[in-house]
Amino acid sequence: MTNIDSVRALDKQIMEHEKIVIKLKRARNSLLNISKLPPETLGEVFRWNVTLNSDFDGLEKRSHNFLFVCHHWFEVASHTPELWSFWGTTPRDWARRYPHSGVAPLDLVLGSPGHYGNSLDAALCKELEDRAAKDAIRRVHLRAEDSEILSSILSLVAAKCEGIRPNGVESFILSNWDDTPVDVSDFFSHYRFPNLRHLSLTNCTISPWDILASQTRALTTLDIGTSSPSPTTSQLLSILVSNPLLRKVKFDAWVIPDDDGGRSSFRVPLHHLKQLELTGDSQDVFRLLHHLDHPKNMEHLVLELYNCSAVEILRHIGPYVRDYLRGRGVSQNGLELYLSLNPDIKIFVSDAPEHILRRADAFLVVTAGPDGALSRDAQEKVILDLFAHSPGEVAHFEADGNPATVGNVHPRFPNFRAVNFDGMSLSAVFPEQDRGVGVLISLQHLFLRDLIVDGGDWSPLIDFLAYRVSSGKRLDTLKIYSSPHICPATVEIISSMVGEMMTAYEDPLCPFGTCSGVASD
Repeated sequence: MTNIDSVRALDKQIMEHEKIVIKLKRARNSLLNISKLPPETLGEVFRWNVTLNSDFDGLEKRSHNFLFVCHHWFEVASHTPELWSFWGTTPRDWARRYPHSGVAPLDLVLGSPGHYGNSLDAALCKELEDRAAKDAIRRVHLRAEDSEILSSILSLVAAKCEGIRPNGVESFILSNWDDTPVDVSDFFSHYRFPNLRHLSLTNCTISPWDILASQTRALTTLDIGTSSPSPTTSQLLSILVSNPLLRKVKFDAWVIPDDDGGRSSFRVPLHHLKQLELTGDSQDVFRLLHHLDHPKNMEHLVLELYNCSAVEILRHIGPYVRDYLRGRGVSQNGLELYLSLNPDIKIFVSDAPEHILRRADAFLVVTAGPDGALSRDAQEKVILDLFAHSPGEVAHFEADGNPATVGNVHPRFPNFRAVNFDGMSLSAVFPEQDRGVGVLISLQHLFLRDLIVDGGDWSPLIDFLAYRVSSGKRLDTLKIYSSPHICPATVEIISSMVGEMMTAYEDPLCPFGTCSGVASD
């Protein structure tokens, strides 16, 4: 026997032994508890491992590593169509993965903004057309800076048909970052969408708007921005009426009608609404709000208003905000109010956190572009008065670059526990006539960021703290960050009058920052 024959004989023996080892491993794996799960249960576990995290992101790296654990897992995964419904986020990914997707319902995601040119080959186009004809597309999420590729894909997934037929798409998001709008009229005019829950359109053309009212019935999220032509009030209300299960509604200024709706008093019942975001001219926004019958305890409300006069703040914003806060009920730890007039009015309201050094997410955001007739002092007075008469105590107050002073804030919020002044002069925050005002009995925590300290004079703060000490109400916490350097002697004086003093010079947006703590006895 030659050496070559000997090698071949040994290779054959190795292969036989490898087969035996594989059989033994499979027999061992079959004894494991996880292998005793029914295939459909194991497949469901795998499916959760390949669930998309967001509308446009792909899967996490190594999300399919379970394929390599054992033969049984590989076989179960291979026969679970839902694991192969996602092709990636680019046309190149699609072309590489679609041959392996089988009959899985497709989640079509174009998630990488850019210009793709003519990047859809004939075979891929045919596959998309076949999927559309079989109604085998579950989600259509498209985002790009190229309106041509978006229009091309849309034409492929809108299968040619006679009349109007059902379409099983559950989520349709089109985010067009090109200057040229994408026309989605044909897609929505040829189908009914009994399963469509999420509809989001950005920079699109749709005409007539009535087709959305007639073709959708089950929407829970409706987000429309920069679309043309703008709908009339009647058309927009019809869309809302047709979808009574809506939980989230977001319209920008291009969508909110500027007609008076025939002065109709009709109100759309949106009893499941949790989030509402409206942007536009203040009169148009409040005219639309007048037609919405939504719960008073919504989780999230955002209003971005243009051309807002003092009269509108008092007549519209004030009552609406007070009703909303009243509907939410009393917050356990009070409210946290952030106010900026730099240059637009910006209001953020959240539930005050139990831990003072943590920031809470705002449940109410109001941005108002003033009409120019109102001075900053007058703006501040109007807004502070608005919240002074709102239900629920303001426990934390933050002012950003405003002429707010302790004397202005304290009479309106006499029970606040924490104050944060940002980007203001120390002498403006603590003017001489206000340094002993009410001694601010309830105040426990004071935060000063980006201070302007004229001539390095810290006496306004020192005098204020001295009043506190003399009244037996020294602060628990004083934090000074991203502000001029304080000499050691001044630090010693200030720290002796507070429970704990902290200074931070990095990451001013982080309540902890990079601090040096000085605690007094």
